[in-house]
Amino acid sequence: MNQRHDGLSCLACAKSIPEGTPTYPDVSGTLCAECAPTYAMLLEETEPCGFVNLDDESPLSADRRREIYDAHIAAGGKPSDSMARVD
Repeated sequence: MNQRHDGLSCLACAKSIPEGTPTYPDVSGTLCAECAPTYAMLLEETEPCGFVNLDDESPLSADRRREIYDAHIAAGGKPSDSMARVD
């Protein structure tokens, strides 16, 4: 996923992101937990989709976004949870 290094900053807010804190990978950079999308946003997304497969930058289908959301909820998560994760 996202390789950590000294000097990593958030693509959206430009704040420094300390190593070991949650991040969200974007095709253009990295987002901090505060700027990362929430799981609810997966379902709010309209076409064209802003959520993409990082390997080939193809848009995630509505079905795939629903799968990700449902798995998070089934694991005890909330729709308002940030999608940022620790590498």
